[in-house]
Amino acid sequence: MLPVVFDMSQSAAISIKNLSVTYFPGKSNEVPALSNANLDIYPGEFIIFFGPSGCGKSTLLYSIAGLEKPTEGEILVQGLKLHELSNSELEYYHQFTTGMIFQAFYLIPSLSVEKNIMLPQIAVGGKKKERQAEAERLMKYFGVYEQRSKLPNELSGGQQQRVAICRSLINDPDIIFADEPVGNLDSKSAQDVLALIQELNIKQKKTIILVTHDPSHLDIADRVFFMKDGKITDTKKNINRRKITPGQEVATPEPQKTNLELVSDTFTKEGAFGLEGMMMDYKAKEIVAEALTGFTAEEIGNIEHYVKDYLLDVKTKPAALEQYLDEDFLIHNGLSLNKRSASRLTKILMHTAEEMRELHDRAISKHKKKPDYAAELRYYLLDTFKTSLHNTDAIDAMESIINDRIHDRTDRKGVQAIFDLDLARGGAGLDKRLARRMAKHLDLVLLGRYRVENTQIQKKK
Repeated sequence: MLPVVFDMSQSAAISIKNLSVTYFPGKSNEVPALSNANLDIYPGEFIIFFGPSGCGKSTLLYSIAGLEKPTEGEILVQGLKLHELSNSELEYYHQFTTGMIFQAFYLIPSLSVEKNIMLPQIAVGGKKKERQAEAERLMKYFGVYEQRSKLPNELSGGQQQRVAICRSLINDPDIIFADEPVGNLDSKSAQDVLALIQELNIKQKKTIILVTHDPSHLDIADRVFFMKDGKITDTKKNINRRKITPGQEVATPEPQKTNLELVSDTFTKEGAFGLEGMMMDYKAKEIVAEALTGFTAEEIGNIEHYVKDYLLDVKTKPAALEQYLDEDFLIHNGLSLNKRSASRLTKILMHTAEEMRELHDRAISKHKKKPDYAAELRYYLLDTFKTSLHNTDAIDAMESIINDRIHDRTDRKGVQAIFDLDLARGGAGLDKRLARRMAKHLDLVLLGRYRVENTQIQKKK
């Protein structure tokens, strides 16, 4: 166990008072992203903002980073009031006080690893010899020195994130912001990157503020702020933090159940409808998330309700959804779309839902009785996405990772990583977009498989 390393007897490095952020204030589509947030963060502290998508955690992070202007309240960082800083003072704050690590890396594809890392130093006029020496030190420390002349697209996701960390540190900032820094990585690379971020906090005394929606990360921080609907709902202090070692998988605090065990529990506690509801929630979210943009979480939730009803019963009429989309917001609490847009959006959603149902049923009827499920799923995925593999190593890699997913030894990101990994490094060598779509579809098929298997078990009982 790791003792707490920060000193709360010091003055707060960051102090947030009555902070609120509202998008489109005063308009019909006004969105309160953050409401009356109050917190203090101390020098050398490791903080996590935790909550589901849309809860306001990234808004809070970007507000402290000086990238988002508050609607109300104030932010003090090392005694400076961010909203009172001039543009040049804010630029200095971004360059020397803070460093940012993003989920998407944001490396410039046409520049080498070394030049990407040196960019912040070039921006502030750092001397060439000094910035090269510092870049070299960081690359060696974070294990990417051998890749210094390569372009970003020649690196793995984990290596790209290491480069991004080097870039965030080149100007030696006191505070590091990390916005879902392992969201695009496979499980092993994610643990490596988290270990490096934790090391920055422990060995270099950097103040770390990390945003995540993954509960398995929570006990690596000094304190966790739980967020929901734009508000801080709770705070947890970890007296003894968990230490992460690079190259090792990190066990979650309690053994996680497999998907099959979770579904079995659902049957035991709630019956078949509980399971059906869980599966429909998952599918409805997938459909709506890909079909919609620009609506609030509450509005998306309402639309999901109509889509879920349709998935549960194909005889359900889509007219109710179309009416909700079309009705006036002030009178009937609808979305105030015009009739043409409401009709078009309803058709898109229902057509997508129908396709999902057909794909799911076809996959189950075709594969549920096969003994070699990994091989059959591999055939099914290649057939569904109209592609083929001619290399036996690629076929073996694909079936191996599918088998790991079946037995819950990896997650969707791990599957996607192997699907996308090139043949020379033991992957299937698929196109990145295709790998993402296949991995997502595999999860939907497996969810349906578990449903069918457990339904059969219940019938036998």
